[in-house]
Amino acid sequence: MKKTLRYNYRLKPTIEQEANLIEFGAYSRGLWNLLLSENIRRYQHDKTFLFYNTMASLIKELKEFEEFAWLKAFDSAAAQQVARDLETALKNSISKGRVQRFPNHKVTFKQKKLHNDSFRCVNNSNCIRIENGTISIPKIGKVPIILHRNLVSTIKTVTVQFRHGKWTASVVQEIECQVAKKVLTSIVGYDINSQHTVVGSNGWYVKNPKSFKQSKEKLGQLQQQLARRKKGSGRWHKTKQRINTLNGKISRRRLAFAHELSCSIANSSDIIVFEDLNVKAMQQFNGSMVNDNVMGLITQLSKYKAELRGKVYHEIGRFEKSSGICISCNHHHKLSLSQRTFACHQCGTIQCRDWSAAMSVAKSGETGLIAGGIVARVKPNTQHKAANQTKVFERSKLAVGSEKKEAI
Repeated sequence: MKKTLRYNYRLKPTIEQEANLIEFGAYSRGLWNLLLSENIRRYQHDKTFLFYNTMASLIKELKEFEEFAWLKAFDSAAAQQVARDLETALKNSISKGRVQRFPNHKVTFKQKKLHNDSFRCVNNSNCIRIENGTISIPKIGKVPIILHRNLVSTIKTVTVQFRHGKWTASVVQEIECQVAKKVLTSIVGYDINSQHTVVGSNGWYVKNPKSFKQSKEKLGQLQQQLARRKKGSGRWHKTKQRINTLNGKISRRRLAFAHELSCSIANSSDIIVFEDLNVKAMQQFNGSMVNDNVMGLITQLSKYKAELRGKVYHEIGRFEKSSGICISCNHHHKLSLSQRTFACHQCGTIQCRDWSAAMSVAKSGETGLIAGGIVARVKPNTQHKAANQTKVFERSKLAVGSEKKEAI
């Protein structure tokens, strides 16, 4: 089984190369706006859209006109990728199963005052190569790259983007997943909350680093400084660039923390159980806390890293109760957000709210996996029965009506 992954690398282009990269980003944005305008005009005329084949032939025809000579300077494969992206955006906007808005025109550089355009190149005939600390980009040349990790397989596509004052290359590769484990010896449930980013049923606590809160005071000072500047002046642009750089530093800290945490989660157990959190609704309640806690990102990264290692990732239902359940007698309690510990009304056990929630997530995940036939609980032999009664599972997709003698 193969999986497509994306690795980001930092680019160090020369002045001439940077100018060409900015031009290519503008070409990509201009072509998107051109094709989108043509789609809107066509829909107003006969209620139809232009899709990839028609848009690709239209790009080829436009190159013959003098007004569109800039299309010849742009990479043809990158232009085709713009048409593919627009086709995907159009199909998602008119599909009943996807809740996505109709694509918009991309804002020009003069309105944004920032070079944040991007374009994607395709590795046709091995035209994109990484050699001697440089990456060859079609019609750009060999751009210096910081190769902090080696490539695993051949390059499929490369997306070049300018974000927060830095040029980056996002390399897409296909990686072979490890063979799925047949015997699974450990299951851990994880609870995500505001105080601790992750609390595991195995007793593992990870505190929230709060990257945004650490830089909130400095960011507020820069925003006040920007408000005092004359809009459009040199100092106004410098202050805005400092704000953009600080936001980029916060974003990279969050991403690095999420990757480190998800790697630890993927390596800790064979079965990983999370809650299906409604992150969008939680952002309306407290958006800064949810964004600073990278709740949704941790589950996404943990899922694909578990699949790479041949392990099982599972999410319990969104409306399934996990908080306030006693780990001893399963008695349910109603707790406020300020209550971090509670004593059970039935058995009197004093326990941590977060840890009991993680234990409930693990139990619910185990029940759901066995009920779905994804795993089966293995009965230990009486001769080899362990003292600590370690849970052992095996992968089995049980058919409907089959006997489940070995499952508990």
